[in-house]
Amino acid sequence: MRKAATIIVGALIAAGCAAPTSQAPASPALATPAATAAPTTANFPSWYTTDDGSGAGSLPPGNNATRAFNPGFTFTVPAGWVNDLDVSIAYGLFPDSKANEAEFALSGEIAQGIFIVSVESPHFFCEAWEKTQGTAAERSAFLVASDAFLVSEPVDVTIGGLMGKQIDVRLDPDRPTATCPGDAPTVDLGDQRTRVTYLDTPSGIIGISVGSKYSADHDAFLADAMPIVESFQFDLSQ
Repeated sequence: MRKAATIIVGALIAAGCAAPTSQAPASPALATPAATAAPTTANFPSWYTTDDGSGAGSLPPGNNATRAFNPGFTFTVPAGWVNDLDVSIAYGLFPDSKANEAEFALSGEIAQGIFIVSVESPHFFCEAWEKTQGTAAERSAFLVASDAFLVSEPVDVTIGGLMGKQIDVRLDPDRPTATCPGDAPTVDLGDQRTRVTYLDTPSGIIGISVGSKYSADHDAFLADAMPIVESFQFDLSQ
């Protein structure tokens, strides 16, 4: 499983385990570029051995589209990117890189990846994260106020026609195993760094995480990953 890429997302987005109770209400479709059809048979890198059958595998360079994620979106990737997860509430991408191959051989985890979730009723990582219900601004403000994380000042963003907030997050080194205020330590997030983007939708939020297991590699990964995130175009007509 993509533990390194998803565990901090579960804490920060507080959304990865509960399916939405209904589809988003209809709204005018956002303009989307033509997308390259996903391969009918997933073709994963030879070193990646945990395919659960939902992802498209190695993606062709250029425009691509989700198949199951709701709301659907199109995006552009260079050569060498892989889709390992595509279900109604979650979508995952990672580069077929030496860093990911080495980390997977070492721990069975991905060192760097992009993870997207969409929910109406979040499943909370811990009781305190219930306060993160609400808008993108409210969720980012809760993280800023938390003493468990070091969080950058939220900035306004617009991605794929949706508006929201973007923050950079890492665990406070003075609380190396804390997950949220007042909780007993349960998970060691270690050296992970994550850029979290919350986007408001008519039915809730979309959370996008660009995460690195090792801080030293994060800035370079952001430079590769953010153009992909910024290419997202969402279709809210579903």
